[in-house]
Amino acid sequence: MDKKETLSSLGSVLRDGSLYHRAPPHLRARVLAELPRESTRRTVFAWSGFTTDGVRAWLNGGVTGIAVCALALSAATLIQRPTPTGSIGQEIVSSHVRALLSQHPIDVVSTDQHTVKPWFNGKLDYTPPVVDLAAQGFPLVGGRTDYVGHRTVAVLIYRYQKHPIDLYVFPDAGGMPASAARASDGYAMAHWQRNGMTYWAITDAQSTHLRAFEQAMQAEEDHDENPLRE
Repeated sequence: MDKKETLSSLGSVLRDGSLYHRAPPHLRARVLAELPRESTRRTVFAWSGFTTDGVRAWLNGGVTGIAVCALALSAATLIQRPTPTGSIGQEIVSSHVRALLSQHPIDVVSTDQHTVKPWFNGKLDYTPPVVDLAAQGFPLVGGRTDYVGHRTVAVLIYRYQKHPIDLYVFPDAGGMPASAARASDGYAMAHWQRNGMTYWAITDAQSTHLRAFEQAMQAEEDHDENPLRE
């Protein structure tokens, strides 16, 4: 038998139904019994009962259902879309973690504010305020630049005991809350605005220590603005 005859014979066998084997009734009953009751009612139906009008109505209902689901999904997406503040906060968390993992988390290493502040000249389009908080228990250890919120920003690095505190400082763009405390990915965060600047502080120290840092920072800035105040 040549190749052509072999293929013809195989085709005849496949078409004549001799290889068809009907599943025994008990197997069908067992499969249906294993299915959830609600699922069984929805999936087992007779196609013969569907008229042309019935199919058209079912399709129209299906399209409507899809449209409703799409609208609901779009609404949920809009509701859950992060606000600009939340987005900046997440960027700062990522930046802080990258710095911790980096071998060079500090670009300029100095405890002298008069060394750190001039270092930013020419690197930014603004001058970040730099204060010395060593007396309050938060010594300055240096600074660096990073990219947050689609711009290059100043990052001042302070320390509480063995915990680094990264303070991100950049001009206030408006539309953000004046003061807020939060936590993200295990880090304590604080956010406030002052004198046209936005501040974000982040650390792995306890939030109470970060709050004390924020208060010390604002108090020292007030002192620098009015050095003759008693």
